[in-house]
Amino acid sequence: MSPHLHIMALLATAHILAVMSPGPNQALVLATAARSRSEGLIVAAGFWPAGCLWAAMGLMGMGELMRAAPMIELGLRVVCGAYLIYLGLRMIRASLTGRSGNGRAAPEQSRARLFLMGFLTNLGNAKAIAYFAGVFAAAGAYDLPFEWQIVAIFLMPGIGFSWNAALVLFVSTKPVRRAYERAAHWIDRLSGSVLMIFGLKLLVSR
Repeated sequence: MSPHLHIMALLATAHILAVMSPGPNQALVLATAARSRSEGLIVAAGFWPAGCLWAAMGLMGMGELMRAAPMIELGLRVVCGAYLIYLGLRMIRASLTGRSGNGRAAPEQSRARLFLMGFLTNLGNAKAIAYFAGVFAAAGAYDLPFEWQIVAIFLMPGIGFSWNAALVLFVSTKPVRRAYERAAHWIDRLSGSVLMIFGLKLLVSR
């Protein structure tokens, strides 16, 4: 294996393990996919450009800029944290008013809005720059030629999308959807609570 491919393999392995850990992305995509496979895939697709943005910023050393200008990171955390709390409250409110599960169709949302939900949810992790910078440094990605670095920027969020798309396909199968419908209110309340917790964590973290 060439040194470049070896570095890419290290990056891919590290990111596979990272995206498998629970977080707000998974909470949102699972709750959405349980109602609609297509909507779940659109939300998962929205994660990808935000991931590309964080990966590019990490590879370009933008973490130093964020540390030098903490107000930028603070602004991102406040906006994205508030958005996660808003999404969580909406999910909980829908479960309390009977607009989710039990055979009742949830209000349809436009593709653009679903995509934006995914994008902003993934954008909420302002510490992703430090994560990508650390992974790139550990794997030696800073020594890659420019064209390989571009591949890395698109590869890692692509892995995240693939994982979330696989979750969507699993959750949207008939047996899982039937199980979801029996406990939809509680699942939506749990998912909404997870989003709110991560949102609050963003607001209070330093």
